[in-house]
Amino acid sequence: SRLRREQTLTGDYLYKISGGVKDMYVDAEDEYESNWTRFLNHNKVANILPKSIHESYDGKPRVWFVSNRNIDAGEELCFDYGDDYWLPGDDVV
Repeated sequence: SRLRREQTLTGDYLYKISGGVKDMYVDAEDEYESNWTRFLNHNKVANILPKSIHESYDGKPRVWFVSNRNIDAGEELCFDYGDDYWLPGDDVV
Protein backbone atom coordinates (compact mmCIF):
# COMPACT_ATOMS: atom_id res chain seq x y z
CA SER A 1 0.00 0.00 0.00
CA ARG A 2 1.01 3.61 -0.33
CA LEU A 3 1.13 4.01 3.44
CA ARG A 4 3.63 1.15 3.88
CA ARG A 5 5.85 2.77 1.23
CA GLU A 6 5.49 6.13 3.06
CA GLN A 7 3.70 7.81 0.18
CA THR A 8 1.22 10.58 0.82
CA LEU A 9 -2.54 10.28 0.52
CA THR A 10 -3.47 13.70 -0.83
CA GLY A 11 -6.65 13.01 -2.75
CA ASP A 12 -9.02 10.66 -4.49
CA TYR A 13 -7.31 9.71 -7.73
CA LEU A 14 -8.90 6.34 -8.41
CA TYR A 15 -9.96 5.38 -11.90
CA LYS A 16 -12.78 2.84 -12.13
CA ILE A 17 -12.63 0.07 -14.74
CA SER A 18 -15.99 -1.61 -15.29
CA GLY A 19 -16.93 -4.58 -17.41
CA GLY A 20 -15.51 -7.64 -15.70
CA VAL A 21 -16.90 -9.87 -13.00
CA LYS A 22 -16.33 -7.00 -10.55
CA ASP A 23 -15.24 -3.38 -10.87
CA MET A 24 -11.52 -2.65 -10.60
CA TYR A 25 -9.77 0.56 -9.60
CA VAL A 26 -6.43 2.05 -10.67
CA ASP A 27 -4.70 4.15 -8.00
CA ALA A 28 -3.30 6.98 -10.11
CA GLU A 29 -1.59 8.64 -7.15
CA ASP A 30 0.67 5.64 -6.50
CA GLU A 31 4.03 6.68 -7.97
CA TYR A 32 5.23 3.06 -8.12
CA GLU A 33 2.17 1.64 -9.88
CA SER A 34 1.12 4.55 -12.11
CA ASN A 35 2.90 6.58 -14.77
CA TRP A 36 3.02 10.11 -16.18
CA THR A 37 -0.74 10.08 -16.76
CA ARG A 38 -1.26 10.76 -13.04
CA PHE A 39 -0.39 14.39 -13.89
CA LEU A 40 -3.32 14.83 -16.29
CA ASN A 41 -5.67 17.57 -15.14
CA HIS A 42 -9.39 18.29 -15.21
CA ASN A 43 -11.20 20.46 -17.68
CA LYS A 44 -14.86 20.24 -18.69
CA VAL A 45 -13.65 21.03 -22.22
CA ALA A 46 -11.40 17.98 -22.48
CA ASN A 47 -8.85 17.42 -25.23
CA ILE A 48 -8.35 13.73 -24.35
CA LEU A 49 -10.77 10.94 -23.43
CA PRO A 50 -10.08 7.98 -21.14
CA LYS A 51 -10.62 4.44 -22.41
CA SER A 52 -10.28 1.21 -20.46
CA ILE A 53 -10.55 -2.53 -20.76
CA HIS A 54 -11.00 -4.93 -17.86
CA GLU A 55 -8.74 -7.59 -19.34
CA SER A 56 -6.17 -6.95 -22.06
CA TYR A 57 -4.19 -9.40 -24.20
CA ASP A 58 -1.99 -10.24 -21.20
CA GLY A 59 -4.89 -10.65 -18.76
CA LYS A 60 -4.27 -7.31 -17.05
CA PRO A 61 -6.52 -4.24 -17.04
CA ARG A 62 -5.51 -1.30 -19.22
CA VAL A 63 -6.34 2.42 -19.19
CA TRP A 64 -5.29 4.73 -22.02
CA PHE A 65 -6.18 8.15 -23.37
CA VAL A 66 -7.04 9.25 -26.89
CA SER A 67 -7.25 12.76 -28.26
CA ASN A 68 -10.61 14.07 -29.36
CA ARG A 69 -9.08 16.89 -31.42
CA ASN A 70 -5.71 18.16 -32.63
CA ILE A 71 -3.51 19.15 -29.67
CA ASP A 72 -0.87 21.84 -30.01
CA ALA A 73 2.69 21.26 -28.82
CA GLY A 74 2.97 22.42 -25.21
CA GLU A 75 -0.80 22.34 -24.62
CA GLU A 76 -1.92 20.86 -21.31
CA LEU A 77 -3.61 17.44 -21.56
CA CYS A 78 -6.97 17.45 -19.75
CA PHE A 79 -10.00 15.23 -19.37
CA ASP A 80 -13.29 15.60 -17.51
CA TYR A 81 -12.97 13.94 -14.09
CA GLY A 82 -16.77 13.55 -13.97
CA ASP A 83 -19.39 14.94 -11.63
CA ASP A 84 -18.94 12.30 -8.90
CA TYR A 85 -15.30 13.34 -8.33
CA TRP A 86 -16.24 16.69 -6.83
CA LEU A 87 -17.46 17.44 -3.32
CA PRO A 88 -20.52 19.61 -2.68
CA GLY A 89 -19.36 23.22 -2.62
CA ASP A 90 -16.30 22.65 -4.85
CA ASP A 91 -15.84 25.43 -7.38
CA VAL A 92 -15.43 23.39 -10.56
CA VAL A 93 -14.00 25.20 -13.58
